[in-house]
Amino acid sequence: MITLYSGLVVRQALVDELIPAFEAATGERIVATFEPTTVLLEKIAGGDRPDLFLGVSSSAHELAAQGILDADTVADIAVSAVGFARLAQTPAPSEDTEEAFLQYLRESRVAYTLSGASGIHFMNVLRERNLLDAVDERAVRFPAGLTVEAVIDGRADVAIQQIAELRSVEGEHVVAPIPHALQSYGAFAIGVGVSAPASARAFSATLTEARAQAAFASVGLSAP
Repeated sequence: MITLYSGLVVRQALVDELIPAFEAATGERIVATFEPTTVLLEKIAGGDRPDLFLGVSSSAHELAAQGILDADTVADIAVSAVGFARLAQTPAPSEDTEEAFLQYLRESRVAYTLSGASGIHFMNVLRERNLLDAVDERAVRFPAGLTVEAVIDGRADVAIQQIAELRSVEGEHVVAPIPHALQSYGAFAIGVGVSAPASARAFSATLTEARAQAAFASVGLSAP
């Protein structure tokens, strides 16, 4: 058995294709825990030692510096952008500019996370523009999880999260990147625990191959 701690951004590609393909080819079993990187780091700080860690690149390198991951195995596998989701029948921003998008947020019920990289970035963007309190008056704030669920069930008008996470939820919703001036591009990396079995290293290696890159691209991630 291989234990994997992974950020939500790659969940769909892993669950739908990459993990089943590896298990079928090798007979190994991968037990995956999907949470925001910040939550995974808290678990590791508390003593958990997964065979594989897949999360924000800087965090993977920090775990390697701490001797938790093998530094030679840490490799960037994908880059994600922050996006927004809405139902097709609801209003969109008037144009693709920073000003129009911020006005759109003022007029909307916004769902975002408090623990994910996208949510932390989003809060910083709003705080820098003195909009956080105004948006939070009607916001749906997730401790963790997939924010687009609040759009689908009617609690929110717009959801903010990594594009791949927004696209991973079934339903008729429209996903697009937020304007470049407000954007945050995040690199995600895989790393193998220092005591992990050889099978964990084998799975890690598959995530840099062409099949994995195509799977990541299909859910809205870019190559590193």
